[in-house]
Formats: sequence, structure tokens, C-alpha cells
Amino acid sequence: MNNATFDLPKTKLCAAVVLAWGYADQSRVENATVELQAGLGNGWSTTSAFQFMSGKTAKAALDTAKADEQISLLVAHQLAKLVCSEFGLGAVNKPDHIDRAEIMAAVSARH
Repeated sequence: MNNATFDLPKTKLCAAVVLAWGYADQSRVENATVELQAGLGNGWSTTSAFQFMSGKTAKAALDTAKADEQISLLVAHQLAKLVCSEFGLGAVNKPDHIDRAEIMAAVSARH
């Protein structure tokens, strides 16, 4: 098992927090954060989920996910990059044209 495959469960837990935040539903965020902490430990928070999800480790891990999971994980990755860059949560750039092209390619591959 390579590192990216090992990091996929962590990526899924962090992505759930990011996507719940995207829905602007506090109860979803709280539930996803409880699951995150149950899976990874009490040191994990909404902020740390965003920071992890915006990084290269999460990106490499999501590339190992099943095709039907990759689009939502990719959306979470890009949303995390946007939020982290906007709020100074990490040294990450906003999503750019390459990120947009990657999502479009993933969506096209599914249809």
C-alpha cells in the first residue's frame, strides 16, 4: 500500500468536513467534525481538515479514490484551497485555470 492509498481515509474524513461547510449547515459540519475526530483524534478540527484538504497529500490521495468519489473529493480539495488562501490558513494558492480544467476533465470522464 503506497502513502497516497494510506492517506485516502484521512482525505475522505477531511473532505466531509469541507463539503459540509460548503453547504453552510452547522449541524452537518459538527457531525463531520465528530467523525473526523473519532477517526483521527481529538487534535483534528475544522481548520486542520481544511488545511490538510488544501495540500498535496490530500490531492495525491484523492487521485487513488474510486472514479465515482474523485469529483466530490476534488471539489473539496479546491474549496479548501480557496478558503485557506482567502483566510490565510496556509501557504496555498487559490484554485486557478489548471484546477478548473482538472474538474472539467473529471466531470467529462464521468459522462
